[in-house]
Amino acid sequence: MTADEHADRAAELTAEAERLYQICLVDYHTNINEDDHSGEPYVPGADLAMLTATTQLAQVHATLALRTEAIANGR
Repeated sequence: MTADEHADRAAELTAEAERLYQICLVDYHTNINEDDHSGEPYVPGADLAMLTATTQLAQVHATLALRTEAIANGR
């Protein structure tokens, strides 16, 4: 991938991470922890895992965009 392609993918993944974050935020404010009956809100583990993976992929693509551009510019 080129630096621009990595940057574009990082932007897409960042937008997706933001969407997933909003889902987690809604879950936190609306879900009750049924496992321990504490009445405390929770976010499903699968949602958190997806948010984490998406954020990490966005970071990797952003880093590769910068690295690829630096290599192309001889830095």
